[in-house]
Amino acid sequence: MNKGLISVRYAKALLEFAESKNKQDEIYEQAKFLQDVFINIKNLHAALHNPLIPKAKKREFILTACSDDVTDTFKTFIDLLLSNDREDCLQSIMLQYQEQYRKSKNIIHGKLITAVEIDDNTKNDLIKSIELKVKGKLEVEKIVDPSILGGFILELDFVQWNASLSRQLNDIKKQYIERNRRIV
Repeated sequence: MNKGLISVRYAKALLEFAESKNKQDEIYEQAKFLQDVFINIKNLHAALHNPLIPKAKKREFILTACSDDVTDTFKTFIDLLLSNDREDCLQSIMLQYQEQYRKSKNIIHGKLITAVEIDDNTKNDLIKSIELKVKGKLEVEKIVDPSILGGFILELDFVQWNASLSRQLNDIKKQYIERNRRIV
């Protein structure tokens, strides 16, 4: 069976189960945290794929990776995954859960890239003005990239607004080169 399809089905089931227990927000936070753990600790993914490691040990790995504040709802879900031999799909299930959760709550996920660190007030003001335009809640990850020189780049889903100084300088450079071609 297609692992992508499996992940979508388990994520939908987890969201429905979490909603029935009114724990969808906590599970969402745990899914984001666990996703970061998967990114930073490559061995966790390999351990969950290893058929020689007992399920009890895999459960321990997952719960340890989730930190101390694991809800009973999430523990029940992990037990279900382990009993169905789907622990190797956990990372993609967490990604799908986040996507399903955001869709159900009308949350748009994005990245705000700036040349220097911006304060929370500036970030919040920008988010509020964008939320009014997109008519939804905005969840933004802040990234600092000095190579953009100034301004910002905002990526929401598959749309990008590039108001960076580096892009503007590039545009000026292209215009200058084009004008010089016509002169020669």
